[in-house]
Amino acid sequence: MNQPRSSAVFWFLGLPASGKTTLARHLLAHLRTEHGADCGLYDADAERATGVLRDLGWSPSDRIATIHALARAASRHQVGIVTLVTSTEAERQLAADLLGERLHLIHVHAPERVRHARDALRTVRAYRTNPAPDAPELSWSDPELPALALDTTAPLSTSVKALCAFAATTLTNAASP
Repeated sequence: MNQPRSSAVFWFLGLPASGKTTLARHLLAHLRTEHGADCGLYDADAERATGVLRDLGWSPSDRIATIHALARAASRHQVGIVTLVTSTEAERQLAADLLGERLHLIHVHAPERVRHARDALRTVRAYRTNPAPDAPELSWSDPELPALALDTTAPLSTSVKALCAFAATTLTNAASP
């Protein structure tokens, strides 16, 4: 088994229910199984429910604190994986400032009708019916230059294959002198 020799943080961003967590879990399993990599997955929804983000909401200052906390947690691993809406270029730049060249933004996107249909946490429905003034969806802008963009209306296996190939190339290139 080839273990990646470099460290990276794969930061999945996109609107709620776009498929960030699903793809991140597949990447985590692939990197652990195929490469024996020390990986940590930090899903903002899970961390908000039970972990380090328990006391944080959606205000601008809470969103900054969330990015700091997730970047710090992901940095503890050879390969960190983060899922967070990360709505604005300013938020993405903050992650880049904190993580430097280790950061690889992965934009996960799906049309609203698809996101609405797969909305297990009912986040999309809640935003549509009673939007919170600080809801990340309200300030969303597509990322200018993601390292990878995945349209999750494609079959899951297609997205996972592209994602794993991207990760392997990224980790190999980062390890090259």
